[in-house]
Amino acid sequence: MTLMLCYMLTPIHSSFDLWRICGIFFDLMNSSQIAALTPEAEDLSIGWYSRFARHPYYGKFGVNSGVMLMNLTRMRDFNWNGHINDYFTKYRLNITWGDQDLINIFFSFYPEKLYVYPCEWNFRPDHCMYRMLCQSAQDNGVSVVHGIRRSFHEKKHPTFSAVYHAMEAFQFGQDLEKDLLLPMLAGLINQSHSSCGKLAHVFTKRLEARIKNMKHL
Repeated sequence: MTLMLCYMLTPIHSSFDLWRICGIFFDLMNSSQIAALTPEAEDLSIGWYSRFARHPYYGKFGVNSGVMLMNLTRMRDFNWNGHINDYFTKYRLNITWGDQDLINIFFSFYPEKLYVYPCEWNFRPDHCMYRMLCQSAQDNGVSVVHGIRRSFHEKKHPTFSAVYHAMEAFQFGQDLEKDLLLPMLAGLINQSHSSCGKLAHVFTKRLEARIKNMKHL
């Protein structure tokens, strides 16, 4: 039996059946890949790892561990815990972001073990606070909103806070359009003064498409 886990660092919000979506990405992983993650950045001039890391990291940008798919069976077979413990011993004085840095170190040495999926599935303030830095969210809309650094609650991230409060108030079984989409749009309408607020449409694009599809069933 193969054990698989879809890990999400809270607070996370999504307008999708995440377990179904996780299953799709698990199916896209090849037989050697043990985990799936999104990129930490898409621009070297702004990416944290490309500017500040004092340890090895995955690829050009590193990866973010906020939403992580794990094939636990393969990880155990590859001695994941042993590798991570060894990297902690070697790099403990050089890491800043704890487990995320250790995960990056691991996949810097074993890049073939990682499946990378689009940043729209782990959308953070970093993706829009200066300019749009997640092309898949620009094209398809945001699928998972990651409220890092208290961005759901801090006044300096009003767009993320508006999305959070709309989703927090929504109860399963309520009408998606009347009880989720419209309150979310109302919260976002006055956020055009912020960089992320100017891109508010990407936060509702996926939800609007889902509601439209449901009306045609």
